[in-house]
Amino acid sequence: MKRFFYLLTATTIAFLWLFPRTSFSQEIFPGEHLINENRLKSYVTFLASPLLNGRENGEQGLEIAQQFVISQAMLAGLNPANGNSYLQPYQIIETSFDESKSLLGIKSEGGAFEEIDQNLIQIMPSTPSDFAVNGEVVFAGYGLKQMMYDYNDYANIDISGKIVLVMDGAPTSADGEFLFKGNDWSAQFASINAKISYVTYSKAKAVIIVPDPKSGATTTEQLYPGIENQFKASRKLKSDAYFRASMPNTPVILMANSEVADKLLEGSGHTLKELQLIIDDNLKPYSFVIPDKEISIMKSTKTEEKTLYNVAAIIEGSDPILKDEYLVFSSHIDHVGSANGIVYPGADDNATGCAALLAMAKAFSEATEHPKRSLLFLWFSGEEIGLFGSRAYVENPLVPLSKSVANINIDMIGRSKGVADTSKNNPMTGPTGVFVISGNQSKELLEIADKIDKESII
Repeated sequence: MKRFFYLLTATTIAFLWLFPRTSFSQEIFPGEHLINENRLKSYVTFLASPLLNGRENGEQGLEIAQQFVISQAMLAGLNPANGNSYLQPYQIIETSFDESKSLLGIKSEGGAFEEIDQNLIQIMPSTPSDFAVNGEVVFAGYGLKQMMYDYNDYANIDISGKIVLVMDGAPTSADGEFLFKGNDWSAQFASINAKISYVTYSKAKAVIIVPDPKSGATTTEQLYPGIENQFKASRKLKSDAYFRASMPNTPVILMANSEVADKLLEGSGHTLKELQLIIDDNLKPYSFVIPDKEISIMKSTKTEEKTLYNVAAIIEGSDPILKDEYLVFSSHIDHVGSANGIVYPGADDNATGCAALLAMAKAFSEATEHPKRSLLFLWFSGEEIGLFGSRAYVENPLVPLSKSVANINIDMIGRSKGVADTSKNNPMTGPTGVFVISGNQSKELLEIADKIDKESII
């Protein structure tokens, strides 16, 4: 219940930016009674329903969510912003792996390649492309270079022209605490991005990252829920003239399940769990060429064009001159879908923002007093795969950008942080706080928000 009170508070504060409290004696703002906890909760409950299967881009669940938003906008009396349509179409190009033409094989000395049924996830290059690599395999611990702790998994091993097997994470104690200590240590040093940076320019053919045994995970999806959907394809706006470049001179980076490590280490004298304990117990690297093993990986891709949609609705302003200017409210409606039978509903990210826009739109539309400027409400798609919906809108705006005086974007306003979850760098606490991102970009807007915060009775 506290989460929906927080959502109510955040929505109310956003609304108050246009209607300061001191202007009205009865209601804090006209239409106040239409922004309430039950309404917001009903919106979020539907948008985060498992029936929508995580509102993934290009899937039916997102289309249903968009039709729901359109129906609510129509009921509230909002007009379509794209001629007679509430939808703004745009095209993306999607490149994904063709699993029917991909394989992973492991060969022991004197034997034939054994094909492994594996769902490899390619992290880099960021744009999937056809590739084929094969060669010797090197086990390189956690794939870390921590010079301040005199720890380097690559110090005494040549990985040039080889395929490197590493574990996710970093050395930990039995209770899961990182063994690298001190103010200079950060978990970011053990992140996937950090591991990629350590092998840039290394001339390795590929790096395979597998779950570390202490994590209890055996699959990549268990370790990083949603990662399969995140990296299963590369997308770009059709209007883009090029794919965004990947990091130069970086080997192919793949994530695989524990089974791959088990197969590669057969005959080496150690299991992955044993190797992890050797490294963690001594806090020293234990890297080596895996004897008598060769791996072959081939990936093929396919490309297709897809159409996605933004939802857009307008409330006309009350002033005959200023109504040709627009205040834009936006939120993204897409989420990451589902993977391996697990639905990621996206209640906070970003059903809350969408619910806030719907409640605000209804309150504005049915208020006794309308703002002088027109209001444009935008529910973007494509956010989770590259901010495509907002980019497509800027390239093809439904109202002139020169007449758009401000854009207030609302994202993830359904949760607050308790004291235990905060730090000097992350101080937000309490169910009645709203974090204004990039507020300093508009001094006037920030001053209004501060004023409302001090005056509000909520």
